[in-house]
Amino acid sequence: MEYSRNVSRPPSKVVWFALATAWLGALASLAAKLPAQAVGAGTSKPRLELADTARRAAAVSAPASTPRPSAPSVAPAGMVVAAPAVKPPRAPETATQFRADFVRNQTMLGVAVYAPAFATTVAHDGLAWAASYLLVAGGSFVAAAEISRDLKVTDPMQRLATGAPIRGAIAGSILASTLDGDRRVTAGAVLFSSLGGTAAGLWLGRNMTDGEAAATLYGSDILGLATYAAMTAAGVNGAGSPNKARAGLTLAGMIAGAPLGQAYAALAPYHVSVGDLTAMSASAGVGMLAGLTVIANGERTDRQVSAALAIGGAAGLLVGDRLLVRRYDHTLSEGRLVVAGGLAGGLTGAGVALLTGGQQARVNAYAATLTTVGAAGGIILAQRYLLPKADGALRLGGLKLNPLGVVAAASGMRGAYTLGSLTF
Repeated sequence: MEYSRNVSRPPSKVVWFALATAWLGALASLAAKLPAQAVGAGTSKPRLELADTARRAAAVSAPASTPRPSAPSVAPAGMVVAAPAVKPPRAPETATQFRADFVRNQTMLGVAVYAPAFATTVAHDGLAWAASYLLVAGGSFVAAAEISRDLKVTDPMQRLATGAPIRGAIAGSILASTLDGDRRVTAGAVLFSSLGGTAAGLWLGRNMTDGEAAATLYGSDILGLATYAAMTAAGVNGAGSPNKARAGLTLAGMIAGAPLGQAYAALAPYHVSVGDLTAMSASAGVGMLAGLTVIANGERTDRQVSAALAIGGAAGLLVGDRLLVRRYDHTLSEGRLVVAGGLAGGLTGAGVALLTGGQQARVNAYAATLTTVGAAGGIILAQRYLLPKADGALRLGGLKLNPLGVVAAASGMRGAYTLGSLTF
């Protein structure tokens, strides 16, 4: 059984006529809702200017005491010239970034340093340790966020507040080892030293520049390592009292190096940036390679290796200060690229030594020399590639005499006279 029916379709002209009628009706309805504008005969219809809208919005949002902007000037051709709208100043985005960096770094420190040290200090079993760890690890984020809300965090502050806790944890563990502390005593020393480093970083970083903050951490690292190497080279090593003496002197070097590093960046007659310190680390590495090259052949004792590293590293720092820091202003990325160039050059030199040495290749003067030369060449190539800008704060010292004061003093006149001034 089939069922069918015929449906007649309206002609296409009827459909288009209906759509057009509906569209015109919608336009008429919309036009009826708009306010009518009376336009006189022979008068052009006014146009809606973007400047008019901005002025109306400014007039509405401005307080009553704020004077309204003056009327726009009219150009000779009749074109309206409106004054540009004044935008309110925005806070720099870098401040928000420093705050975010501080919260992120403190959270990471909480997970890696604060939480395990706190849990080891207070917990007696596994469950209490896990609960204490999770409590402090999660609370580090909340505490850092609350601190950053009440305290304006700058780049030097967040840099010190990130680096100082790490140095503080190392210092706390060294101090506990000199006192023969057990596991819980060591964890407590690490906890209080790291938290003290965070507080000291926030407090001291307020009056520092970026270079001074980085130099503070840099000086602590350099003098601590130099003291450890010097004590080892002097024979102050081994178990018992010598090891404790070396650890105590290393801790003293770390503490003394922090203000010395800050003074270096603050008092140097040239600008010391964060990138400059990073680039100087590359030259120090080349110096240590050069020191190892001198003792590469023959038997090497711990005292000889320590002395070579200490002397070579100090020479590398001096050369880097004269050739890299004094002459240029490296950004952080440029300093890292200089380090990468030194690493790449050193690996290239070591590879050449292996290829040319064949089966006889080993750590000898030949291989060490090629590695050192390759690392130095990599730094030079990185400098030529980067072309960092010249140091912009070179302050040359000198002696300036005061002729009037010299004449008055020579004539025997009584009084206090300024003979000259010495700047450095």
